[in-house]
Amino acid sequence: MVRLLWLLALTAATPAAAQQAKPVPTTGPDIVVTGASLKDAEAALARCLEQHCPPDRDIAATLAVAETQFVAGDYQAARTVMLKSIGRNQRHAKSYPVAVSDLLRAHSRVAAHLGEQGAYRSGALDVISALKAGMPETDPRVLDARIELADAYLKTGRSDGAIDLYQTVAHRAHDLQLAQVEGNALLRVAAAYMAMSQSRNDAFFSAALTACDKVMALHDPAAAPFVGAARLLKAKLAVKKGDPGAIDRLVDTYRTLAVDAKIPILLYAPKIQQPELSGRETADGETLNKMAIGDFEGQWVDVGFEIDANGKTSDAEVLRQSPTLSGNWIKPILTAIAGRRYAPLATGRQAIPRVERYTYTAGWTTMTGSRIRVRSPIPTIEILDLSRNPPPAEPKPR
Repeated sequence: MVRLLWLLALTAATPAAAQQAKPVPTTGPDIVVTGASLKDAEAALARCLEQHCPPDRDIAATLAVAETQFVAGDYQAARTVMLKSIGRNQRHAKSYPVAVSDLLRAHSRVAAHLGEQGAYRSGALDVISALKAGMPETDPRVLDARIELADAYLKTGRSDGAIDLYQTVAHRAHDLQLAQVEGNALLRVAAAYMAMSQSRNDAFFSAALTACDKVMALHDPAAAPFVGAARLLKAKLAVKKGDPGAIDRLVDTYRTLAVDAKIPILLYAPKIQQPELSGRETADGETLNKMAIGDFEGQWVDVGFEIDANGKTSDAEVLRQSPTLSGNWIKPILTAIAGRRYAPLATGRQAIPRVERYTYTAGWTTMTGSRIRVRSPIPTIEILDLSRNPPPAEPKPR
């Protein structure tokens, strides 16, 4: 079986223009793929249910179906099959806390790709409840789930709540001597402030620098990956401050380390500049956002590219796309990928191919004075790494 690594951006998946990948590990297992066809996966789930299989097997079979549907672009079907499984299995969280939390987490993240921000946040909260049902609150997995909830807050525009929760988790982890969890939470504080900063002179920029220093002051070996990631963020802040050589120096530092990571280490990623978010100013000085596209349904592409021995990218191209693709949101993604810098590969390693799913969506909101749900005019881009299970390329429509 192959695991897919969900790329949860630490910046608010807020405006698409603010999107960029972060070198921070995600927590917990995600949807699992078996490589089976949808027909085979659905048949396996049906057999499982007929045999009244235990909840963990039910959940595994459910996630196999949902993963296949998601990769095929049928997000709603993936969500539906998981909701049915949640109805069957959520009550078994005390006996199967990890399996149930995996199911809830997967549903939460698919909801994010559908623009269902409320379900995304509530799903992250349900993950915590499921884990707490079967393990103590001091378990690192429970604290990691609280970090995921803070991620959901940040991605849906609740930045103050996110930072408060990150800091609460960091303090609790410090008291429990869980250095890895503490480093993870503190790093996310730094990344959040960086994402919120609009210039090198604002308070968020200074807060980001201070937060990076706080992570870098951790001495426990378990926090070392987060200390290194804090150095990356500080280098990005130096670039933002007008020091273009900061990233090159960082790349050279990693070159001497001969990093042989299974997953390439992303050192720098330009923002995805979406022109639709340029906005215009009215006569009274109020800034209005332009609507990006009228239809956010079924807007996804799979982008393939290569990372060479020096950590530079090349040959970024669309491998597959949704049948209903529209809008001009793809070119800025290809441009941003072309500007990425990864850590140099270990000596002798060849170029590494990558495939990423990009979903162009927008959160749902309620029209003023009514209960009618409408899409927000502010688009978001959700990203999923498909590199370990790349879908076959399909002929592009002429």
